[in-house]
Amino acid sequence: QVHYPLYPILPPDAQNPRRPNYKKVKHPLELNVFQVENGNLGSALNFVHRNSKATLFDINGIIPDIARADEGATRFIQKRLKLGTIEEKRLGLTTALASIDELVCDHYGNFMLQGLFEFGTAEMKEELMDAIYGQDVVALCLHMHGCRVIQKAIRCLEQEDVCKLITEFHDKVLTFIHDPNGNHVIQRCIQVMSSFAKSAANSGDPDLASSLSDQTQFIIDDIVANIETLSTHRYGCRVVQRAIEHCVDQQKNDVLDSMISCHKKLVMHQYGNYVVQQVVVCGSEAHKAAILKTLTENGALLTLSKHKYASNVVESVLMHGESQHKEKILEEMLKDTRGEVGGYCCVIELSKHPIANYVVNKAIEVSEGDQREKMFEVISLSRQELSKSPYAKYVLQKIAKRDKSKSECEPTSN
Repeated sequence: QVHYPLYPILPPDAQNPRRPNYKKVKHPLELNVFQVENGNLGSALNFVHRNSKATLFDINGIIPDIARADEGATRFIQKRLKLGTIEEKRLGLTTALASIDELVCDHYGNFMLQGLFEFGTAEMKEELMDAIYGQDVVALCLHMHGCRVIQKAIRCLEQEDVCKLITEFHDKVLTFIHDPNGNHVIQRCIQVMSSFAKSAANSGDPDLASSLSDQTQFIIDDIVANIETLSTHRYGCRVVQRAIEHCVDQQKNDVLDSMISCHKKLVMHQYGNYVVQQVVVCGSEAHKAAILKTLTENGALLTLSKHKYASNVVESVLMHGESQHKEKILEEMLKDTRGEVGGYCCVIELSKHPIANYVVNKAIEVSEGDQREKMFEVISLSRQELSKSPYAKYVLQKIAKRDKSKSECEPTSN
């Protein structure tokens, strides 16, 4: 899978949040509450961690500091936003709006805002979005914690509100895609807006479906115009995959058509191969056929199966391709020209290779009927040659396992 880079270290304000201290006091109604005194945050945290009946009302006045304290505390806040009454959620919203600058990009505090988007009422979400628009939305999308708040908003808002939010991203698509945080925002936009469009189409409203897909056309246009660059980028390849996976048919085909024009380069690329694999899973018959041709024409299968990245594409066809595509790969693999000058048996050469032997193993797993029997026969007849290769042992183990299973099924003679 694509390597997801580690996030950078926390910003200074997240590493050393303001930590006032608290003292437990007796409430007139016998509720446990806290007052700020002498820097004792630990007692407040101990209270919310140990008291299963604690609510946000019990820590009113210090909610933002609790939300930013540690993982356990922010889980408590989210739990109360999920299970609490409307009044308790309203208290959480009021507090969050007053402290949004401290919460939105905080390592733990951002989860309080996510909780409000997930569990708040439509009115609460609207108020929270007004506060978000008061921030630098683009900067939030590029922040390691702020981008999570924006993604949650895209997931939880109504169609109209999501459409309004994504207008903030015009002319910023490539900036977002090349960013370790921003690319997730674009992926979420594609996923959610495409889901809206498909739901509208399935509900018999093609006009609304078309209107919704048009809202993200600016994203698709930038992807298509920069398809090779994005497909070979560590973050860009993810966005291209999401477009192929989720977009409505017209947008999806636009991306696929542009990708096919450069797919021969992508097959052997560190990141591009994942885009090609997505086409194998989600592409049309024509797009899949183009990839199959690249893998099999002019003896290319031998070379590509030995390649660190292209071999992933070959395995993907074996696992997810159409039955006729799998058969074509196996047919090429079983070709034997050892009777000719400089000839070779493809499957035997692949079995001896440190990378390609994994392709052979996958081929054995998916093969059926005559091709499966032929595969076992060819490999069995070359046991002695293969036994000299340290990499062929995995293929030979499969053959041995099959032979053992076959012998156990055969009736014994008296």
